[in-house]
Amino acid sequence: MKLRTLIERCGCLTFDGKGNPGITMVCTDSREVREGGLFVAIEGYRDNGLRYIEDAVKRGAAALVVEERFTNQARGYLAAAQEAGAVPRPQTESHHGVEGDPGETLPALCVTPDARRCALFASREFYDRPSKSLTLIGVTGTNGKTTITYLIEAILRAAGKNPGVVGTISYRFNDVTHKADNTTPDPVELQSFFARMRDGGVTHAVMEVSSHALAMDRVHAPDFDAAVFTNLTQDHLDFHKTMDGYFRAKALLFQGLDAGASAIINRDDPYGVKLLTLTKARATTYSIRSKADLKAELLDLSIEGTRFRVNGKEFFTRLIGEHNVYNFLAAYGVARALGFDDGTVERALAAMKNVPGRFERVGAGRGCHVFVDYAHTPDALERLLEAANRLSKGRIITVFGCGGDRDRGKRPLMGGVVERMSDVAVVTSDNPRTEDPLAVIEDITKGLEKDNHLIIPDRRAAIFHAVELARHGDIVLIAGKGHEDYQILKDRTIHFDDREVAAEAMRETGKW
Repeated sequence: MKLRTLIERCGCLTFDGKGNPGITMVCTDSREVREGGLFVAIEGYRDNGLRYIEDAVKRGAAALVVEERFTNQARGYLAAAQEAGAVPRPQTESHHGVEGDPGETLPALCVTPDARRCALFASREFYDRPSKSLTLIGVTGTNGKTTITYLIEAILRAAGKNPGVVGTISYRFNDVTHKADNTTPDPVELQSFFARMRDGGVTHAVMEVSSHALAMDRVHAPDFDAAVFTNLTQDHLDFHKTMDGYFRAKALLFQGLDAGASAIINRDDPYGVKLLTLTKARATTYSIRSKADLKAELLDLSIEGTRFRVNGKEFFTRLIGEHNVYNFLAAYGVARALGFDDGTVERALAAMKNVPGRFERVGAGRGCHVFVDYAHTPDALERLLEAANRLSKGRIITVFGCGGDRDRGKRPLMGGVVERMSDVAVVTSDNPRTEDPLAVIEDITKGLEKDNHLIIPDRRAAIFHAVELARHGDIVLIAGKGHEDYQILKDRTIHFDDREVAAEAMRETGKW
């Protein structure tokens, strides 16, 4: 695509120079630039893409995009790149506004009011708006996003569709699977993945939409045909600062939906009720406790699964706990919005055994039951422990920690929830990142008031101890990391999978 064609289509950048280079790719990471690339220099929270202009030039960038306020700085970086001999190829005319030899030039310098937003729109247009060829379904909220995307994916398969998924565990379609680095990838990666889905015959794309993605313009709300809101509880306040700020980010998805789109909203959550007044999309509400379009009644909760009724229709799922009834209701709302019948939904439920790292059982358990779950917020832990307490015939032993470099305010809250709702709370390390693990644990202990807790900083030792403590009928919950197969330390990332460690502990103690 020619630069001026891209400029005309995306409407977010300008270029007053001469020339019209061909654009072969769009990126925001200079290390990914290839010959003919368009490099968008974004000011991040820790760094500024301007610093990597010379690297982008060396790698063959045909055009650069910078914010208007950084134009002079960008010209300085370009001049420095030219001085350093970082000219990718000779050309016949100069169009970048930097003096140089008439026989060679640097990339076209384009400006934009907002580099983040421009990266989104430029990549959308470069890939020819790929999501418009897909039915795009977004799922947002603090808890439940991953399970809901798995449920929707199963329903789509049962309906004979070809779904693709973008989420916390992986980005996948057909036989392609990429391990997820972020819940929602950056806009260029996302649009590229949508294009691959489109070209691969995918019919529906289901994606987890994080609050960071919405606040940082990684997605374009009007592209969505349906959106789900699960709930909103304390998380990510290191980024959003306040719950109102967190909610405003989530609300962007629903405020941007077109009138013909569908919004599936949890009416039992007060923020969900508020969202109903902010969207022009067709709303479907779901609930267990309030009047709603889809109202569930719990019939039987057991260690083997959950039986419930929705608007008079009975369903059974092997997913465990009341919180998974909410997750089902959200997926059911999407199924109804897309016109799928109950038989399709039942076939999907029959095919689903579990979701990786979401109340995932480890082994059969000789006498005791061991589960791994991703719960890493106070509300998610409370839901998990409510489910476990309903099911347990013995004690609840919970292993948990908190991530470093994240919302510190939730740490004592998480400690209080686990101590209150468990018979034994084992406090350990999660992903400490750059923080001292003992400092993170100290924050957690500020919420502990009883004497039913143990502190074992080494996560492996903590899991082994919890399994060793378990007696007949006990439930061991290992919370916080779920599907993750790594642990992020200050100076390195190591392999660590709660499920593998729990299985090893069960075998060594004869409880497998």
